[in-house]
Amino acid sequence: AGAGGGGAGVARSPAKASTVAEMRKAADQVSSQPEVYSIVSRLSFVQTRKQGESQPLYYMACQESKPGTSFPCNKRVGEDGFCAACNRAGRAVPRLNLRCKFSDFGDSAWMTTFNEAAQRVLDASAEETQALEAGAGGREALEASIRRRYFQEPLQVTVRARLESYNGELRSSTTCVDARPVNRGAH
Repeated sequence: AGAGGGGAGVARSPAKASTVAEMRKAADQVSSQPEVYSIVSRLSFVQTRKQGESQPLYYMACQESKPGTSFPCNKRVGEDGFCAACNRAGRAVPRLNLRCKFSDFGDSAWMTTFNEAAQRVLDASAEETQALEAGAGGREALEASIRRRYFQEPLQVTVRARLESYNGELRSSTTCVDARPVNRGAH
């Protein structure tokens, strides 16, 4: 798992190899303990729009160290660069936060995909994504670049399923915590 990123702590429990359909069924029945699954799939869609409106694909994140650790805060900062969690304005960098659909031979699943895994899925850093959107081609160039990634190489995707409270209701949530090209020799 990544150093301090969205995949931190995933390696503690072995990932259960499964198909997308098996992972979805098991994730719907997850208990109080998070479960980790490993699926082989392809990126089939990234939600770039919702109800016709462009969705943000990245946010500016605080890079000030958390007290007592060497890890960055990574909380969203305001347009002025102020981090409410750190109670100060400091250094900020873009971090990807995507809603991705992964598909295998029999099913597909939507997952939140944070920075480290999202960079591997898009084969682009958050900074490159931000620069592409800010460039001459604008949002259209960024979306075209993302579409070119659909159904490309198969990915070994590590998924964390856990219960989360949403509007006072407990429901399962699946997050892509790692994505790497499939090692075809081992697969």
